[in-house]
This record gives sequence, structure tokens and C-alpha cells, in this order.
Amino acid sequence: FPWESARTGVDVTPDCCPTGRLYEIHITGDISFAARQYISATYNQDWLLNEFGGELVYETARFWSSRVIYNNQTKQYEILTVLPPDEDAQPFKNNSVYTNVIASLSIELAHNISCITNKTIPPQWLDIASNLYFPFDNSTKTYLEYEGFDLKHTIIKQADVVLLGFPLIWSMNDEVRQNDLLAYEPLTRTDGPAMTWSMYSIGFTELGDFDKAGQFFRRSYESYVRPPFNVWTETQSGVGAVNFITGIGGFLQAVLFGYGGIRLKLNELEFQPRGHLPDQATKFIFHGIKYQGFVLDLTIDNNIYEIFVSSQNNNDSIPLVYEYGDHRGSLKVNDSLSLPIDTRLIIRRSVALCP
Repeated sequence: FPWESARTGVDVTPDCCPTGRLYEIHITGDISFAARQYISATYNQDWLLNEFGGELVYETARFWSSRVIYNNQTKQYEILTVLPPDEDAQPFKNNSVYTNVIASLSIELAHNISCITNKTIPPQWLDIASNLYFPFDNSTKTYLEYEGFDLKHTIIKQADVVLLGFPLIWSMNDEVRQNDLLAYEPLTRTDGPAMTWSMYSIGFTELGDFDKAGQFFRRSYESYVRPPFNVWTETQSGVGAVNFITGIGGFLQAVLFGYGGIRLKLNELEFQPRGHLPDQATKFIFHGIKYQGFVLDLTIDNNIYEIFVSSQNNNDSIPLVYEYGDHRGSLKVNDSLSLPIDTRLIIRRSVALCP
């Protein structure tokens, strides 16, 4: 996929940014990840089978399988000559950890929906997904942005490695997640784009460091919103893209997925609000969370949170089931669940995507 495209799909990246056009190929994996989110929320098999959704996912996996090389010494696959999300890593680097993770997820998605698309994934592709090289510093237990990255002296433009924890929800323990956040925050340019700080807010909320979460939440908008219409700018100085939708999106994600504690995964929707709301807020109410043909409302205060099933889009929706702790049950319209803050609730279809 092109880095920037018109309606025709033709690349229209400005001449100012040739390295983005040539090397920022993680965009192809990002589009596959967007498809993953859509599939997770809807299980829309018609889109997969009749509207080329399945083709998109499969061909994206094929692209990544063609882009890797095998390192005979390390016995791992590598992706060379790429520009990671951090656009200061010019002109290109080898083994961007974000790029390699998104490539692995793209191949896994094609495999996970193959029961619907009937497109069998070659074993070699699965071997690639399982054995890609993800640069990691064992001494600090921190993911490296790319092969050879200097954790002490390299300045970066924007969120990159921290995106593994969210939105990619890449499997890692809390220690590594915290190390990544603490390592890359001081390396990030203070004049970087707005959406960077919202990703830190989500990460620190997830880990229970609410002071830092609040600090980065405010940082994500206070210096970027311009009167009189509260328009977002790309940078604190007011230059760059206006109205900067990416920055606005980051702010909204910090509310929904940070303070809301929502996580959308391929086979389930998770809730785990931490209960610590920003600034003077005493209650959050999220209306209209659409999942698998049902519409849910989420209410959060400092002690409890409630899920209410407000409606059902159609009568063909497969019933939902839930679990938390030792509790199991089903959900239908007008049902509600009240749980203590920080309780992990899982909601899923009663029939899996690929049983």
C-alpha cells in the first residue's frame, strides 16, 4: 500500500518525504491490523468472502512473506531497509521492531481467518511469523526500536516501540512494558506530534501509574489545541498539519482505551477500567459500543463500573457470553453487569470465529 494515497490508490506522498514513500512499509501491516479490528468487532463474513476482505488479508501476508530474508546464523527472519513509525530514523534501518511485529500479526491474521476464507496459509509463512527477529536489549529488558538502536543517545520523533503495548497488544510482561515507556519517553522530541503522548497515557494507565498517565493525557492536548475553534495542530508550535486528526484520534483513544480500559481482541472484547479518572472527572459514560451486533454502554466511577446491553442491531446476532473470575453467563438486551473497578471482564460470542 502507498504511504499516502488518493481515492484511486495511487501514491500521492509529497516530494518532501521520499523516504516515507519508499521505506515506511509498515503501512501495509497497519492496514491489515485495521482489518483485524474490523473483523474482531463484527465477524463480517460477507466482507471477507464477497468484498475482498479475505483477499486483502491474505495478500498482505503474502507481501510480508516475500519481504523477509533468512539469517542462517541466527536462524531468524529479518526485514531490512525500512523506515519505522519514528520518522527521524532516516533514511532507513534494519529490523524495525514495530514493522516486524506488525508483519507477524498480519500473517497470523491470515491464518486465523483461513477457516472462513478457505485460503490455507503455507507452513513457511507461519514459520516466518513465529521466527521473525524482534530486537531486544537483554541487559535493560527493553525492546529496541531497530537493530543497533542506542538507548542512551538517540533522539526519536514520536511513539514507536511503545505502540507494541497498545494498540498492537503485543504479548509482553509488565516489566518490559514499563521499561519501554520509561526508556523512550526521555528520548522523544519535546516538539513531536500530538498523538505520541496519548500512547504514553494509555501505557501508564494500564500499569497503574496514574500520575504519569494524567501528565501525558494533558500533554496530548493542552499545547496542541488552538482557539477559537479548538483545532488540533500537529506540533506544539502550531505548524504542520491542521486540523490534525491523528492527534485528535490519540486523545480519544486515551479516553476510551486508557481510562475506559477497553481492549478489542480477535475473539473477545475486554474491559478493565482502573477507576482513576483524569483531572476533576467523577464519572465516565460511554454510549454505543458496538460489538458483534449488540450495542453496549459502559459507565465508570471511582469504585465500580457497569456494562449495559442497550440494544441489538439484528435478530441474527449470535448470543454473547461473559466471564470474570469464576463467574460465567450469557448477555441479552437490557442485561447489565456491575463489577468492582480493576476487575477484568471478557465478553465474546458464544460461537468462536473459527471453532
